[in-house]
Amino acid sequence: MKNKIIFLALVVIIVAAIIPLMGIYLTKSTSEESTKNLVDLEYRIKKLEWEIESLNKRISPYIYGGEAVGYVIEFENGVKFYFAGDTGLSSDLRLIGEYYKPDVAFLPIGNIYTTDPRAAAYATSLIKPSTYVVPTHYGSFPELTQDPKQFFEELKKYDLEDKYLEFKVGEEKEILGIKVEWLGHNHWLLETPNGTRILIDPEVKYNPDFPTKYRELVQLEDIDLILVTHGHFDTMTLSDLRKWGDLFDPIFITPYELGIWLKSRLPAYKILALGQGSRISKIEMLELGVEEEKVKEISNIVINVVPAAHSSSITPVE
Repeated sequence: MKNKIIFLALVVIIVAAIIPLMGIYLTKSTSEESTKNLVDLEYRIKKLEWEIESLNKRISPYIYGGEAVGYVIEFENGVKFYFAGDTGLSSDLRLIGEYYKPDVAFLPIGNIYTTDPRAAAYATSLIKPSTYVVPTHYGSFPELTQDPKQFFEELKKYDLEDKYLEFKVGEEKEILGIKVEWLGHNHWLLETPNGTRILIDPEVKYNPDFPTKYRELVQLEDIDLILVTHGHFDTMTLSDLRKWGDLFDPIFITPYELGIWLKSRLPAYKILALGQGSRISKIEMLELGVEEEKVKEISNIVINVVPAAHSSSITPVE
């Protein structure tokens, strides 16, 4: 009995001694854990700040340019060309075909940024151009390696191979009375029956396929209208737009937000900033403030602004 009492006394003493030690340990552990959590939080905050700073560096040179567009041009001889610009597949393509009934469609096939040959062939089946479909936006950059013959083969699935018309860069052909020349990438030069010269997307510096014979631009002699589909650097830069403006004094037709941005950087009276669905003839050009003498030089054409499934951001390269 005496031994049991001694044993219990020893247990009580030991427990009494351990409890304060455990408190010290737990307090220390909690403190260490709190310190560790604080360090982790500070690290995460610094990492987040670095990611935000890095993201800002990547996106700060770019400015939202509104929605991308395409154009349907109705020429003075009644012919209609549809330039899809940079686009992906969308149900708008069927509506464009049904409503505007284009004779010729110019469709991108380069993939990565736009439709690939397979999707472009399906788009052709929606648009149903009466005469030709022309592949564009391929071959100019390393990632745009498509062979246009792939597009031709895909058109066979829809019995549309007879519509296929291919251009070489710098080659001019006459289509239904309209002179057409491919300037590489997705850029085209047109001349109407009465001599109005129209440039679709005006970039030179960042178009590696822009024909050498026109590199100084003066060789083009005259440009009356420049149609811009969207604001990406491979389509337009401010520096090249200024060159075109200084040399030829053209009228610029652009998507609305892009045009508003340009109005503060180029002579505002030269820029028609238009929304999707707009239909612009010489009458509307006069109403929008284009000089009468300038409008007189333009043929009786109509330019329709149509949707494109693509983004648009401006790179303000001076």
